[in-house]
Amino acid sequence: MNEEQRYLFDTFGYLVVPGVLSVAQVDELRATLKQPTEQFDSADQKVIPLHWSRVWRDMLDLPTLSPILEQLIGNHARRQAYEKRAREDPDVQVLPTFRLDHINVHTHIGKGFKGGILHGGSLGTGGCQFFRYHDGEFYNGLLAVTFELHDSHANGGGFGCIPGTHKANLPLPKRWRDLSRGVPDFVQRVAAKPGDAIVFTEALIHGTLPWQVDDIRRTVFYKFSPHASSWSGNYFDPDDFRHYPDMDDRKMTVLEPPNARYPGRPTQPKPVSA
Repeated sequence: MNEEQRYLFDTFGYLVVPGVLSVAQVDELRATLKQPTEQFDSADQKVIPLHWSRVWRDMLDLPTLSPILEQLIGNHARRQAYEKRAREDPDVQVLPTFRLDHINVHTHIGKGFKGGILHGGSLGTGGCQFFRYHDGEFYNGLLAVTFELHDSHANGGGFGCIPGTHKANLPLPKRWRDLSRGVPDFVQRVAAKPGDAIVFTEALIHGTLPWQVDDIRRTVFYKFSPHASSWSGNYFDPDDFRHYPDMDDRKMTVLEPPNARYPGRPTQPKPVSA
């Protein structure tokens, strides 16, 4: 993250990263999207999006995005230890120190959608949604990456939030929560083009704005967590994906279930080459 990105995320609680996906990747996502998904469903891991095509698995470790995730939710001490070992031994690979928590795919937003419910924040989540900045490093709980598959600049809908509420000490007043009753002036619309990523902490108050155009809103959310915590109770099993030739050790590490990532841990995936 550059100086400007760090400032914007610290101040507002979100960041738009342009061009994270290529045109070909966006086209493949559109063509292979099969069904909506939610973290609340105990979906069969054999039919989840990571099995739909390679692009869904490539999104586990995107070159432009992963370094940002490392700075926002990674284990900074563990990453530095990896980097030190890699400098001493070129055969040592620097592995991600965050994990994929769950994937949401939204296809239900169309013309006439009146607006969703503002939600998020650190209260009532059991500690898995938080934001902190200390000694020059970011510490976040559940972190969302939103990929719009169609341009959301064309209307007033899409992703909205109240910037700065990731640092709020008070709950949002109830009368402002339901966006179908009206969108308060302080709710910021955050538009994105296909290929862009909206990265935001779930400690930020956010929601879905009314949708007024004919095109259906198709949105993909990859939700990432610190390696030792979880929001969803439906953990990924790295072994379910080992047979795909595009899977490498970095992607396998992102799919580890929550654990402390200490050396020799039992949940560490076997090398893909094994």
